[in-house]
Amino acid sequence: MDALNRVSASATTPVSTWDTRFEPADDYPRDHLDVLSNPKERSQLLDCAHSLWYVLAMWQLHDALADLDQELTTVPPPVRTAVEAELATEAKWLRVALAEEEGADVSEEPGQRLWERDEPFVYTEDLGLKERDREYLDQHDDYDTDADRQVAADDLRMMLDAYTRCSPDAFVSISLEGLDFFIDPFDDDSGNHDFYLEVGPKMSVNPLGLPGWGISIGRWEVDEVDDDGEAIGATGSTFLDASFSDRPRTADLTALLEASHSQIASWATAAIGDTLDGTTLVVTARMR
Repeated sequence: MDALNRVSASATTPVSTWDTRFEPADDYPRDHLDVLSNPKERSQLLDCAHSLWYVLAMWQLHDALADLDQELTTVPPPVRTAVEAELATEAKWLRVALAEEEGADVSEEPGQRLWERDEPFVYTEDLGLKERDREYLDQHDDYDTDADRQVAADDLRMMLDAYTRCSPDAFVSISLEGLDFFIDPFDDDSGNHDFYLEVGPKMSVNPLGLPGWGISIGRWEVDEVDDDGEAIGATGSTFLDASFSDRPRTADLTALLEASHSQIASWATAAIGDTLDGTTLVVTARMR
């Protein structure tokens, strides 16, 4: 049921939402509805580059469908048949409702499902389907060419893939507002709790002045303590930037995120021009 809910939310939310990046507002694509009843076409969900928010929704749809497939391997054939029929039914009535909204003369049929653009009946707890998340990604959606937009779409998918591969012990969070990862390895035994690290596709600037993949390391400085002298407030400031020599692969990014909580203290001592241990990152700036 969880996987089915995620499939429904990821498929329904884009067709229930206006794309307000430009004037006048427009629809988001709806080709993904065809994929619900055609597993052979699912790979196209990971090729789209319409907009960063749509890329995220399609990545989630693909992920939910993959989870659903996995769950269906252990159920009797009649259950699989029923689930497949449900996906086809969901897509059918969404298409009918969309056609009706656009003025088509649609006659009512038994079992027809209701849909309202402003109030779609979906469960949208997952990252990326809320209006706030769409607004965050729209702020980054300012690419001049289709090629640039495709690179940004691929970057976002890589971030999502790497994020899902990280263990909970990696202290990694993902921010759609900054379009980056934030790693805050609070570990009293190692002393790493003084530092934090940000990783993203806009963290560095290449020789052409264009944004590229890189990291920033910052230090927490306590600025408020309680009556017992324990820190209850701190301000962070970045003091080191480093860039990848080439665009990282998903495996490279995952390895970096996994290693950062144990390596960040040693990386923090690197000088300009140094390569950070175990990575292809080269220090490009040091503020102190």
